[in-house]
Amino acid sequence: MFKIDDKQIIEFEKDLQTFAHKALPFATKNTLNQAVFHAQKLAKKDVQIKMVLRNKFTQQSIRVDQARGLNIRQQEAVVGSIADYMEDQEFGTTKTKTGKQGIPIPTSYSAGQEGQQPRIRLPRKPNKIENIQFRGRRSKSKSKRQRILFAVQNAVRSGNRYTYLDLGKRQGIFKVVGGRKGFKRGWPSGAKLKMVHDLSRSSLTIPKNPWLKPVVDTTVILIPKFYKKSLVFQLKRHNLFRK
Repeated sequence: MFKIDDKQIIEFEKDLQTFAHKALPFATKNTLNQAVFHAQKLAKKDVQIKMVLRNKFTQQSIRVDQARGLNIRQQEAVVGSIADYMEDQEFGTTKTKTGKQGIPIPTSYSAGQEGQQPRIRLPRKPNKIENIQFRGRRSKSKSKRQRILFAVQNAVRSGNRYTYLDLGKRQGIFKVVGGRKGFKRGWPSGAKLKMVHDLSRSSLTIPKNPWLKPVVDTTVILIPKFYKKSLVFQLKRHNLFRK
């Protein structure tokens, strides 16, 4: 909410209502649209500073719905993001697992940035969780170590290199890298495990990182300036502006 108490603005508004009342809705509509586009510009800059952007979509998701129509009471303009995760950033949230496995968190390896923290890119296409399929057969194992061994052997033999493993303290989706197919027993020579998605956490807390409210608060302060500019434009257009 905001209140305009600038005497000159009030005078301009009265002049327009008296001598060209049909022009006032154009002034109010333009004011709202100036405000949301200004907020959009600030928000895009804000997220670039506050967040680790892994793609251009985050900034592109910040959209504007312009005010339309000439009914002043029904005019509204909206600025926000079409990305669901931006709401989580604004207000914070806690995500909890919905099945037996924990919440999937892509690792830096999944994005081709092994060892780099924080991860600044999205997982590569083959490493995206929705693209990973498990086709390996379940093997009867007598121990955790044997279960891991059988999973690696099966990954090398089948060519499907992704497998779910429970290592005790850590669970996740792993990719078996390397390993010769011609092995007879034991650990395939050269085979290594790379975690693609960490499933160790049963819950994940995303702290508040407001990116919209601060820019809206800043923009509201400027609305009288936008309104005055819009009123002057309409007054000049109808030859009513007096310096």
